[in-house]
Amino acid sequence: MRKPTALFTIAVILLSISSLPATATDAQLPPGSNMIVGSALSFSVSPPLREMAVCPGTPASVPSSVEARRTLTAPNFEGIGLAEIAGDNCNMAQQQIADDDSGAVGPKHYVQVVNISLAVYDKAGNRLAGPIATSTFWANQPDCFLGGVTISDSLVIYDRHADRWVISRPGVAGGPDGLCLAVSVTSDPTGRYYQYAFAINTEANGLANLPSDYPKISTWPEFYLATALPNRIYCGVGDTVSAFDRAAMLAGDRAPGYVTFFVPAPVPGDDSPDCVIPPFFVAHTHMLPADLDGKQLPPAGAPGYIVQVQDENWGFPAGRLQIYEIHVDWTDPSSATLIPTTSLTPETFNSNPCPWDNGSGLSCIQQPEGPAVDASAWGAMMYRLSYRNFGSHQTLLFNHTVAADGDPSHRHSGIRWYELRSSKTAPWFIYQQGTYAPDENDRWLGSIAMDRHGDIALGFDVSGANQYPSIHYASRRPSDPLGQLPREEVSIIEGHGAQITSFPWGDYSQMTIDPTDDCTFWYTNEYYPKTTNPDRWHTRIAAFRFSECHARENPDE
Repeated sequence: MRKPTALFTIAVILLSISSLPATATDAQLPPGSNMIVGSALSFSVSPPLREMAVCPGTPASVPSSVEARRTLTAPNFEGIGLAEIAGDNCNMAQQQIADDDSGAVGPKHYVQVVNISLAVYDKAGNRLAGPIATSTFWANQPDCFLGGVTISDSLVIYDRHADRWVISRPGVAGGPDGLCLAVSVTSDPTGRYYQYAFAINTEANGLANLPSDYPKISTWPEFYLATALPNRIYCGVGDTVSAFDRAAMLAGDRAPGYVTFFVPAPVPGDDSPDCVIPPFFVAHTHMLPADLDGKQLPPAGAPGYIVQVQDENWGFPAGRLQIYEIHVDWTDPSSATLIPTTSLTPETFNSNPCPWDNGSGLSCIQQPEGPAVDASAWGAMMYRLSYRNFGSHQTLLFNHTVAADGDPSHRHSGIRWYELRSSKTAPWFIYQQGTYAPDENDRWLGSIAMDRHGDIALGFDVSGANQYPSIHYASRRPSDPLGQLPREEVSIIEGHGAQITSFPWGDYSQMTIDPTDDCTFWYTNEYYPKTTNPDRWHTRIAAFRFSECHARENPDE
């Protein structure tokens, strides 16, 4: 139900940099930063997801006899594939679009969202609902349905401390210039969802009509967080950081509050809605919000954390890791602050795996056949920024795609990963970092997480002149040398096909940790079992754990 216009009040508060309660010497937001405060534009409640029409327009999926025999021993099963959602009922009509894999695990379910469709599985891999078009899922929400808009940048996370599911996509008022968030009414992901539309790009903050591209969401005790790129990922004007009243949304409040900060890019970008005005300025900047893993909550009063990779090759003064703290008091949201605090200098990196000429040169991931594919959102931090509190210290873990040896002319893609640490109130520091590129193959589209034992797993796509795109992961134990992922690289599934057209490869993958044991990693990504014309990508969902992570050992309690 749309709220009356009078209730949709946005207050604009320009940030006075000198008045920020900064504690670090470099704690400044760039000129032009601003903040808006408001409440949800509209609210609806969806029908039960399990009752929604599936993509081919057939009754709800029934597991095959093979699927029914699956056990929990080592889940490794097919997710949504393009062939089953390429039809009018999924609003695809044989279009070729990237898959954009997102998936999250809960106590009994795994939910996968693949750009314009979603599905729910039990933990043995049996499909319980879907695939359902995101347009069907959001059909009750007029500001999120978006008619024929098919590319949705959708995501799903599991809020373990509320036992709820959260699904997002760009939306609002006929175009993707805001953000839509759906929160499950109960712990059952196949049930109903509270659905909210938030206008985060508005005239008030100077971003009206700009698409809210590449949004990334997370959960924190006081709020749900989201970062996004006004306009397009390669020519946006900066970043938005939004906080949404989590408690109100969990309760089904029709008008939960939110705040949105806008942080301009260091180089003026093309601010046209379709990113087409010459000379195609590239203002590439990206942030991620910390997403809470583990049983232990952050220390009392801890802010939400945002990390930004600042690459001097994209217009920043230097290669840095900038940490921001966001504070929101929902009794007085206009007092919210976004404070840049610790600024860290990592080892030298270049976010361009291939030569970049300000508008082309995007594809250099090799395949045994077909054209080179794009490196999927270069310069962007890959989802998620995982946070864990061990009591003695806190960690932030993230990754991004880089030139393997720092030289884009070599056209060799690797993955830079970091673990940041902080002890209680001490500043964050780089505890370890490394670039994973163990051979001549390209690795990209990473997602990284840590179990409660401190084991780390990095999932990714790998491809090369003699290697079809496949899904692998690399790992380390806490006793391994810092900055290394020395354990044998493991194949989740080997690809036997190539992408033969030039449409984008998926923009992200997702690694999450099972809340039932805080040891089992669940990962989803894209591959091709065979080469087809037209291209028909597949997705895979797999789980694994390390033997050292035992139920009796729980260092984060």
